[in-house]
Amino acid sequence: MQLETIKQEYEFDCLNRGHSPNTMRAYRTALRQFMEFAQASQVEYADQLTTSVIRAFASQSMNQLSPAGAHARLRVLRSFLRWSTDEGYFEKNPMQRVPLPRLKQKLLDAVSAQDMKRLLLAAQNSATPLKYQALLAVLYDTGLRVSELRNLELRDLLPTQCLMVREGKGGKDRIVPISRPTLKLIHRYMRDERPDSTLPHLFLVDDCSPYSNISLYKLLERLCRRAGTKRYSPHVFRRGFAVNYIRNGGDQFTLMRVLGHTTLTMTNRYAALNTSDVQDVHRRVSPMAALQ
Repeated sequence: MQLETIKQEYEFDCLNRGHSPNTMRAYRTALRQFMEFAQASQVEYADQLTTSVIRAFASQSMNQLSPAGAHARLRVLRSFLRWSTDEGYFEKNPMQRVPLPRLKQKLLDAVSAQDMKRLLLAAQNSATPLKYQALLAVLYDTGLRVSELRNLELRDLLPTQCLMVREGKGGKDRIVPISRPTLKLIHRYMRDERPDSTLPHLFLVDDCSPYSNISLYKLLERLCRRAGTKRYSPHVFRRGFAVNYIRNGGDQFTLMRVLGHTTLTMTNRYAALNTSDVQDVHRRVSPMAALQ
């Protein structure tokens, strides 16, 4: 069978599994680049694709891109070829012996508690203090993705002090707990500042406009500038939630459910602690110290 036909079937399968538009865009880009390389190598059919061709494509990717960029591109190819092998298009996965580029493990940026206080103060001094404080609190208290935040509706504020996140990444719903201070800020915003609108969204720019991903990025950029902090994206708030959740005694399995991850591997990346955090935990739970 032609590789192009297999690729199209894989993309249909990804759509049926509920992959987001951003994920599909990244998949299509990576697979288009692979198909262009295969065509230049005179590889059109599945039985013509060999490990040596995959290695050559991996080498080209590592020469063209940063290690992270090459890793992302080849990770898509690995997923595609694994699926294709499971579907019976290959007797043996041609990428099985081709490793992904090694990535340096580094601590991801996260919003600190001190900067969060500065941001809340900057929001308090804005034209819509209750809305901005509630929005910041939801980001920092729940770790929602930016698309999940902008899609929150009034009905998603549950009486059990939780938020219903509908159709998160992968099209999955989940329930996320929120703290009493965050709930209080949301109710104050709804009572005193939320426009009288027929729109169902919780957070609104005005009475006829919900937030978009871009408008939320720009809002956070303005608040960071006013607060005198570094520039934080919504995703950095997500990491800030994860790190502080673990610092404050939360466990990784519960955190995985709150963040909407399917494996602990991704959760562990978000919740990576620095040396001082590890030292603090060690002081509290050291078996030797407990003997004293």
